[in-house]
Amino acid sequence: MTGQVQANRTDTTVDDRVADDVPRLAEIMGSIALEVAELARAADSLQDLVGSLLCDPLAMPDASALVRGQALDAVVQRLQALETFLIALTPSLDPEWRVDPTSAADLLLLASLAQRLSGAAAGAAEDAGAIDGDCDYF
Repeated sequence: MTGQVQANRTDTTVDDRVADDVPRLAEIMGSIALEVAELARAADSLQDLVGSLLCDPLAMPDASALVRGQALDAVVQRLQALETFLIALTPSLDPEWRVDPTSAADLLLLASLAQRLSGAAAGAAEDAGAIDGDCDYF
């Protein structure tokens, strides 16, 4: 059942055999939590840079720069809170629930993120050298 949660099925059908290839919802939630944690760490590391720039009077022409710096702190806090929420929520998911993340992953512009979230191995070798956020010149 593509794109839908399959809950506690008792009958054995073709869908059950296909379900073995579909990741468990808990696995997907865990992958999302890892991505959020990495984003939080990246944003947190930027705070030092932004803080240094904000302390330089030449880098901060007006108070709006300080407000934007505080917005970065809010982003970090929200990402950390989402990580905590997802990690805490994941164990409560029924281990039999499965969801096919393929159609959702197909909407993502970052191929390596889509692969990590969907568990897709196809195309991994093609994208092995690329890092999300790398600048691509056309």
